[in-house]
Amino acid sequence: MLYFLQLCLLLAVVGVANVAAHGAMTYPRPRNALDGDLPQFKSWAYPCDATHKGINCTMTFCGSANKGQDCRGACAKSAHDGIKDSLTAANGQSCYWFSNGCMVGCDKCDGTNNHFGHGSQTFLYKGMTMKQMRDKNLTIDEPWNPPAGAMVLNPTSTKKLDIKPNCANPVAKPTVCDPRLRTMNTQAECGSPQDVYYYSPWRAPGVAPVIDACGVAGGRIPGQGWGAAGADYMNTSLSKQGDLGSSLPPMPAQASWKAGTLNEVAWTVSAHHGGGYAYRLAPADGPLTEEAFRKLPLAFEGNSMLRWGGNKSSQLEFDPVARGWQTSTGTVPAGSTWRKFPIPTVLWEREGPSFEPVCDELESCKRFATGYGGGPGSCLCSGHSNGGPLLANLEVVDNVMVPAGLAAGKYVLQWRWDCEETDQIWLSCADIEVTA
Repeated sequence: MLYFLQLCLLLAVVGVANVAAHGAMTYPRPRNALDGDLPQFKSWAYPCDATHKGINCTMTFCGSANKGQDCRGACAKSAHDGIKDSLTAANGQSCYWFSNGCMVGCDKCDGTNNHFGHGSQTFLYKGMTMKQMRDKNLTIDEPWNPPAGAMVLNPTSTKKLDIKPNCANPVAKPTVCDPRLRTMNTQAECGSPQDVYYYSPWRAPGVAPVIDACGVAGGRIPGQGWGAAGADYMNTSLSKQGDLGSSLPPMPAQASWKAGTLNEVAWTVSAHHGGGYAYRLAPADGPLTEEAFRKLPLAFEGNSMLRWGGNKSSQLEFDPVARGWQTSTGTVPAGSTWRKFPIPTVLWEREGPSFEPVCDELESCKRFATGYGGGPGSCLCSGHSNGGPLLANLEVVDNVMVPAGLAAGKYVLQWRWDCEETDQIWLSCADIEVTA
């Protein structure tokens, strides 16, 4: 167990450019979590104890090398059992339903490229690599958002960059330029050669296409098979690589909402790649397409919350509007509100400057962000999980308004996360009931 976690940490620190983002809605429980009821997922728990050992308590990361094997701990979430840092695999493989190779201006995803035109770049801090800083025992006082000019692209790493959409005739341009809305490489001039994430989905929220509105198991176009960088899925008796989320069987209603009221939603990240998110509804008896979900976007109201272990008494509230972390400009559908993912990255050598975390981070987290060691739980509100410094016991919680006058009936709630560091879009769909 210790060796695996150290390996995950090493991969994060050295900045493996092809790691894929993973995240999923945790409340309401999504259809994508259907395999969480299978024995191999029910037998998983974290941390390890007398009855949970080896693969049954390991935070893993599915990769094409193992063709989707032993993925039971890949989409961990808080167990909500009152035990500190306790995690469960009840969400199954919900964080492996996404669309790969999706960019602003293109009419379809290619299913393959998650770093089209970028991904080979590295950054320097005051002219030094992370290794050089460690060799000199130096740390960064402000590792998430250092003074302008202190953290810049390494010119020797930019020769292979070709910042453009992955289609011949793009029909839209990015709309997010405000540094407050950006999550990676935040100090680069918008649209400049240094703005390596310019055409990523988050740079025009909701504009980039998806392969399926409820995600694809493994993120690739059906028939493409397993891919690199987490574009794979552990086939089970309930679902397999390439399945479409819109075709998953309905669940009983996971929440009952009254029209005209605020209702709580939550999601968690299993691998961090910035960007932002939104929630929408579609009638359950109609086609679950992007067009259908775009007709019923849900508005955010009030503060966002970071909640650890499902514990409301210790949650941290913050105002995304006051921080400039919410936008309805240049979004699809027009006027829909999207919120920035509020967790800054710790992988500065790969992703550049980020933004200040909303909590006071531990000194051990600051050292990790600079490039030193640190195990799970070193960070509270920055970083990544899958054995890294940020545990998956953290959920991003919001309240969304159900439109007044919405007809009572069965609906499907879509959560859509448009990434910035990768050309990927994560999706979850949950069954809910709306009452009058």
